[in-house]
Formats: sequence, structure tokens, C-alpha cells
Amino acid sequence: MNTPARPGSVVAVLVLLILIAAYQIIYGIFGLIGAATIDSGALNDMLPADQVQQMEELGGQVWAAYLGAGFALVYGVAAVVLAVMVGKGAPRARTASLGVNAVAGVVILALLITPAYSLGGIVSAAFAFTVVALLYNRSAKEYFAARAAAPAVG
Repeated sequence: MNTPARPGSVVAVLVLLILIAAYQIIYGIFGLIGAATIDSGALNDMLPADQVQQMEELGGQVWAAYLGAGFALVYGVAAVVLAVMVGKGAPRARTASLGVNAVAGVVILALLITPAYSLGGIVSAAFAFTVVALLYNRSAKEYFAARAAAPAVG
């Protein structure tokens, strides 16, 4: 099989997708735990009276925590699937990665207007847009085009 070597931009995309997946899944899990804890009111009995008021105010915005955590989990799982596709050199990996990361970057930036994301959202969006930029370069296009043209072995 005569396929070209994986260019550096594709390797960088693979590493970024693994980092994105790990961060988003961990963020999503802890976000769901935190939102459920706030939503249940279980901490109110253990807090001083002045902090109970703050927790009750947070309870009104718990939807944003659920939204951010849910999106993070979906994006994290998608990043795992994309990392596997890119790692195997699947011909559709470039298109799928471009689409998912472009949409995820825009959604994360849109979620910045809600209490769902903060500075971490800016970093996450930057990672997503970096993946898009790395896949738009010529060497990545040529690599995936060559993988698509290569005969299937199997």
C-alpha cells in the first residue's frame, strides 16, 4: 500500500482531538455533578446562612450548567470518534472534523453569553478553530485525498 506519510498538521490535529476529548468529557462529568448538587439543594443544610442565599440564586441558573455540561459531553464523545477516524486515516475524517469543530467552536462562543462557559470556553473554542485551521492546509488536504484514492485493503 502506497499511502503518504502522515503530515505534521494531521498529527497535531490528532493530538488536539485527544486533548479536546479528555477536557470536554472531564468538564462534562464534573459539570453534571456540580449542577445536580446545586439542583438538589443538598449543600444548603451544610452552608452558613449567608451562603444559602447565594446557592438559591445559583439554583435559578442551574439550567446553564446542565446545558454546558451536556454540550461538553457530546463534543467530547464526538472528539473521541474523530480522533479514531483521523488516527486510522479515514477519508471522511477531514470533512467530519472540519464540520464538527467549526460548529462546536461557534456553539461554544455562543454559550459564552450564558453562564454555561467562561474563560475555559474561549480556550475550547480556540482549540476547535485550531483544528479547523490545521485541516485546511494543503498537506492535510493532500493526505486525506490520497487516503480516499488508495484502494481498500481488506
